[in-house]
Amino acid sequence: MQAYFDQLDRVRYEGSKSSNPLAFHHYNPDELVLGKRMEEHLRFAACYWHTFCWNGADMFGVGAFNRPWQQPGEALALAKRKADVAFEFSTSYMCHFIASTMWMFPLRARR
Repeated sequence: MQAYFDQLDRVRYEGSKSSNPLAFHHYNPDELVLGKRMEEHLRFAACYWHTFCWNGADMFGVGAFNRPWQQPGEALALAKRKADVAFEFSTSYMCHFIASTMWMFPLRARR
């Protein structure tokens, strides 16, 4: 499986004094809040269609996103590739939940 996010680092907690714009300043997943880890209270999620399927097209023009998994090809192979990308994203980063999973499969596979 091709790695799509291998050049990205995880966003880490660095505290409120950090000047890093790509760090958590207040969210510490290991900090206890009311007996639970903060990660259990604040669970990050991504919408499958908007994050992995949408090409950025709107009423003002054609798609603006050039994502490597959105190249032309056979529908089932593309659906599998997008599922691989979503799985990599959700297991490599703090986003453990994906919404709208029915869009992971082409229409003919849902019948």
